[in-house]
Amino acid sequence: MMKYKAIEQTVQAVQITADIDMIAPDWFAKKMNTEEIMIDRVQKDGATAVIGCTVYFNARRYKGSRLVARIGDYVVKDSVGRLNVVRKNDFDRLYKKEEA
Repeated sequence: MMKYKAIEQTVQAVQITADIDMIAPDWFAKKMNTEEIMIDRVQKDGATAVIGCTVYFNARRYKGSRLVARIGDYVVKDSVGRLNVVRKNDFDRLYKKEEA
């Protein structure tokens, strides 16, 4: 068995919350404008609530792949611009907040 060590890199991340469309950073908002990220909503008791988001990939390159993030999960943008969804427990284990 081969052992591998993760490459450390700085990433940008945003946690999905009920008010994600109001607090989204610029890179996330741009992806929403191009419909690469779509906010998932449900209607409950006459009100609309955010339940997460779906990240869509280039249909030709990834054959229409998508990732789904739920409330509390993170959408991560790596140093080359690739997007990934990381569950909250995994995010807390894998990433530490970088000091400004």
